[in-house]
Amino acid sequence: MVISSLVVECVPEKTEAVARELPAFSGVEVHSIEQGYKIVITVESETVDDSYAETSKMIGIDGVTGVNLIYVNFEDDPTINPVGGDDAGRA
Repeated sequence: MVISSLVVECVPEKTEAVARELPAFSGVEVHSIEQGYKIVITVESETVDDSYAETSKMIGIDGVTGVNLIYVNFEDDPTINPVGGDDAGRA
């Protein structure tokens, strides 16, 4: 599982509407609205690529001006080679 924390920046008068729309995206949870135009969210996905694909769609929401990654934990992404895997020690 990949867990990402992001801040979605909005046109201030559209922030509430965007916050209501975001939970429709797969794995998204809205946590708070800060300063009237920043929405703090987390996204849970199976892989980093899935997380990127889902969050990339958010820029198309009316009123969104930016989507900023704050934190990502991807140690459990099954598509990433584990330490000591087949490629370990190769240059």
